[in-house]
Amino acid sequence: PAPAPVRGEAPAAGVPVLAWHFFRDRPTPEDGPLTESFAGFEETLVFLRENGFRSVFPEQVRPGGVPQVILTFDDGRRESLRAAEILERHGFRGIFFVIPARTVPRSEHFLGPEEVRRLARAGHRVAAHGYEHRSMPASGTEVAASLVRSLPMLRAWTGAADAPDFAFPFGHYTPEVAEALAGSYRYLHTVNPGYWDGASPLLPRMLIMSSVEPALYRDYLLGGGRYAPVLEPLSADGAVAGRVAFRARTLPLPEGVELFSISADATGRSYVSHPLGESLQLRGDTVWVDLAAHMGRYYSPQRAALSYALVARGGGGLRYLSPGVQHWLRDPAAGPRAASAPDRRGGGEACSLPCPPPVAARGRGHPQP
Repeated sequence: PAPAPVRGEAPAAGVPVLAWHFFRDRPTPEDGPLTESFAGFEETLVFLRENGFRSVFPEQVRPGGVPQVILTFDDGRRESLRAAEILERHGFRGIFFVIPARTVPRSEHFLGPEEVRRLARAGHRVAAHGYEHRSMPASGTEVAASLVRSLPMLRAWTGAADAPDFAFPFGHYTPEVAEALAGSYRYLHTVNPGYWDGASPLLPRMLIMSSVEPALYRDYLLGGGRYAPVLEPLSADGAVAGRVAFRARTLPLPEGVELFSISADATGRSYVSHPLGESLQLRGDTVWVDLAAHMGRYYSPQRAALSYALVARGGGGLRYLSPGVQHWLRDPAAGPRAASAPDRRGGGEACSLPCPPPVAARGRGHPQP
């Protein structure tokens, strides 16, 4: 059965959200960092079960009681059916984000309408991942199609009266894109690191990546109960901003504030943090971060955006000082993945967020965040 709604009034403090993309029995480096083994996936579910976690949908999140987690799956690949069966075996349910334009006509790689119905009947949620999986800040057509085509298709396949969740293709959004979608979708899923507060319409998600040590995810899962951000973003989330501001709710700030990002740094590493140093200035209760200077020091000049949170180290792990946010250095409407040189991992333009190997090398559908 599907998870029963949890009754309550107040939002939760820190809910972990995980996201998977591809699955293989025995992934190889050519499959890319977003490919997880089925065995590794099941190990994560065992960890969740042994630590008392309960999977919920966003509207079911409430404080107190057992630990809660939101489990999500992008792209509607056929192997996600097997992942759903493993979820069910462990008593969990997930949100499966499909790309409607790839769900029909029938494909050997992507779920079809009948498989989508099977997921819905089993108590999972099926939601939209765009319409054609185009970067929305650069494509008004993708925004419009996600509203006028994706919604009725999902309703027809699942029989649900609404489709409350939406995942931004590539994790790309701007304030304008988020506002356009918010009237039709209640929960907008990003790829920003961090915990969900149970109230914001933008949900962070930690992408499961083979290049990242499992200990990082386990620490993240167990740390939700300690989440108490002290920095409130003042700069518009998703906006173009070379310099961003946060309001400090408490002072003094912890020593050694760092910027933690999914966006791969100049060495190609995702989910690493770098000290802000002189790129951070405190004026009264306002924290200013020179994002352009920080990116120039630690990131490739081709990178157009960062999905990040401000953190501090302590107790052997990361303490999230801010919610996860995204900011652009260049106008994404001019091409959010635009770059002055090709990126071999994506087979074309350099990605502003993590890219996989070329599709031909993986034999899989389309480039990912």
